[in-house]
Amino acid sequence: MSLRKVLLLSAVLFFILGYFNSQEVFAAKERKPVSKSSDLRFLDYGDGTVLDSKTDLMWMKKDYWQLEGRHLNWYKAKEFLQKVNHKKYFGYADWRLPTPDEAITLYERRKRNADKDGDHFFIDRIFPKGAGWSTWTNKEKGQQAVVVSYKDQGGKEFQDKINGPDAFLRLVRDPKK
Repeated sequence: MSLRKVLLLSAVLFFILGYFNSQEVFAAKERKPVSKSSDLRFLDYGDGTVLDSKTDLMWMKKDYWQLEGRHLNWYKAKEFLQKVNHKKYFGYADWRLPTPDEAITLYERRKRNADKDGDHFFIDRIFPKGAGWSTWTNKEKGQQAVVVSYKDQGGKEFQDKINGPDAFLRLVRDPKK
């Protein structure tokens, strides 16, 4: 094949790939939420994801308890994360454990939701009732990792990675990456 044909085919291929890639980006920007929180902070896209317009983070609408119906330790949370990304839950393969600072942004004392036991915890009602009242985070130190609580006064604390009593998980991703 001549150099001219190779260059022409390369240019055509580059154009086609660029076109479809730009269409994907355009489609993502054109997504319309199916519902919004009362304060317009959270956007529910109806596909299992919720965008926080204040932090620009995308959260799984349901937490691990709602998806799997059981508690998990920090190591199981890491395994679940691998499964979620491998299977591209909700169309994405870049889910991760939130940082403690990211996780605490969901806590809002003036917003009331019902956890898996019917007790109050404080995250927006755009997230369905029946969730766990906390989440594991990516911050670890030895045999402990930080858990962020959405009950009572909220807060962050280190818990044992295997036997932590607040064993729930809500995953997050950066939609702009």
